[in-house]
Amino acid sequence: MFETPVFIDIEASSLSADSWPIEVGVAWLEGKRVIKHSSLIQPKPEWPEAAWHVDSAKIHNIPREDLNNAPLADDVAVWLAELVDGRPLVSDAPAFDERWLRQITGDQEWCKVYPLQEALWWAFSDEGKINPGKLRRAYKHRVSHNVNGRVKLDQRAAQNVAT
Repeated sequence: MFETPVFIDIEASSLSADSWPIEVGVAWLEGKRVIKHSSLIQPKPEWPEAAWHVDSAKIHNIPREDLNNAPLADDVAVWLAELVDGRPLVSDAPAFDERWLRQITGDQEWCKVYPLQEALWWAFSDEGKINPGKLRRAYKHRVSHNVNGRVKLDQRAAQNVAT
């Protein structure tokens, strides 16, 4: 199932129940190359401005005004659907990322987001048993690379498998 996963990460206006997506990043492997794409997202008029929190700008380094000229959410939805192309989506925070993804795309079938743990189990096991060599290499790589921000972290997760 996870032969060709797309790692997804979505940054949001806050973590409140009415928060909305502000940036989406995806990454996947092509051979040993990590392919990465990301886009800011212009808020839809119906997304409540009150759900923006100034800490989001600080944490994600995305000022609110940068979103005013970002691609429209509907355009980001089309772009994402083309990039994902039916492959399984994987995230370290699937409940949040799937909720925010569906705010961008609507209730599309391809928007199911699987937990990173499930993909890791598939990738680092042999017939249901953990393969410690594969797992050690991935963790060693991850620990040795400092990254900032969740989008970059998820893109590095894809790179762990390639090395």
